[in-house]
Amino acid sequence: MEEQKYQKPSLNPDDTQINQPPPIVSVGSHGPEGRIHRFGAVRGKAHRVVVTLKSNRWTSTVGFLFLCMVAGVFTGLVGGYFQYFLHIAERWRGEVAAWAQTVGFWQGFLTLLVIGMGAAVIGRFLVRFAPTAGGSGIQYVEAMWHNEVDAAHLKVLFVKFFGGLLTLGSGMALGREGPTVQMGAAVGAFCGRVCKLTRDNLKLITIASAGTGLGVAFSAPLGGAMFAFEEVTKDIELKLVVPTLLCVVAGTSISMTILGEQPDYYVINKAFEIPDVIHLCFYLLFGVFIGVMGALYNWLIIALLKVNDWFRWLPAEVKAALVGIVTAILLWLVPDWTGGGDKLADYFLNVNVTIEMVIIIGLIRWFFAPLCYSTGVPGGLFSPLLLMGGILGHLFVWPFIWLGADLNPLAFCAVGMAAFFGSTIRAPTTGVLLILEMTACWNLTIPMVAASAVSFMTAKLMNCLPIYSALRLRIPSVHKLEEEGQNVLFD
Repeated sequence: MEEQKYQKPSLNPDDTQINQPPPIVSVGSHGPEGRIHRFGAVRGKAHRVVVTLKSNRWTSTVGFLFLCMVAGVFTGLVGGYFQYFLHIAERWRGEVAAWAQTVGFWQGFLTLLVIGMGAAVIGRFLVRFAPTAGGSGIQYVEAMWHNEVDAAHLKVLFVKFFGGLLTLGSGMALGREGPTVQMGAAVGAFCGRVCKLTRDNLKLITIASAGTGLGVAFSAPLGGAMFAFEEVTKDIELKLVVPTLLCVVAGTSISMTILGEQPDYYVINKAFEIPDVIHLCFYLLFGVFIGVMGALYNWLIIALLKVNDWFRWLPAEVKAALVGIVTAILLWLVPDWTGGGDKLADYFLNVNVTIEMVIIIGLIRWFFAPLCYSTGVPGGLFSPLLLMGGILGHLFVWPFIWLGADLNPLAFCAVGMAAFFGSTIRAPTTGVLLILEMTACWNLTIPMVAASAVSFMTAKLMNCLPIYSALRLRIPSVHKLEEEGQNVLFD
């Protein structure tokens, strides 16, 4: 058989070959005929060259990376101003709670009741316009990566922004990272759709912007980037690394310009001692304790969501209003114990709290945060669970200190935040980076890594699903795939 030689395709408009509508492909995409390379040559079963007449400036590497930075800038603006207005709402909440104590029970408490119930009802009602905006929303970002749902639309951004301000600002125990992550994903998806990116590049820019949202929420660019790799995609893919890093750098630079460049948590004494072998053994034992508690915390969240499902006949806004009553009661009695928990976290990171106070606050927050999340209002899980990890750190060391051990409860508080993140979210590297950036306690790197690794394995041995995997299984389309026998767990 005579060997066929390669011939460069003619660019003559009269040539019938190029008048056929060729497929539009992206860099590095795959098809049934083999690997499509950057210059259009196909290597595989078919030996032909396809010339693409239609071009998109955003499919080039430089254009795509620039678009990721643009998405990062807008994510930083949205997330930065979301937190800016949230700080204003939290300050108003404190002022109203203080005023309520001065005017008497009926006028003061009824005012707090109206605020708590009204914010919860309106926040839950807004979710009707974008059902995927309920709760954290991170599970939908992960499902998008696995081609189980579509990328977030722009209406999710508006519901998360205004609904999150209402629910978090009124004092519900929810995290700000849920709104910022999903708003970032919506920004990235919007940029991708406007620029008509391919499906693969649309997913990449969406995930990069979602990671930027987490970095913006906690002023933690490394933690935000690692979150995209370790938690969302469960893999470090080179095609995602550079877009995510550029996106995160752009976004956090903007948000820090708005909010300031200080660490998210204020720690007075950051110079903790690097532990010796004996103290490291305590941290390893602490990791086992945190792993068990993390698994129990995840089960509690899912259990309360199932209880909420049992009352489907009751309007969602009514169920949210009932939790709003609980919020109002706490605002009346202990206003500083409400909200996402940043003030409480600062308190536990700087003060040797009495064991009685640790137990009381711990019990209230243990149930209050999952209860708020079960309503389906916009809000995340990270901030409340970081606080819970800090509280558990104080609780763990108390009996050993009582027995005479030389342990620092403040150090265990910071390590507990990272370890509890590792056991509940099942992303230990992300948790360590987040807490190191949020506290600037770099001397605690080794204890955080050790405790997080042990807590991760302990929770896994208890056959407890990571919280966002469990939440993703509750998405109807994912649940249907699971019922059909498909493997939808990638942990």
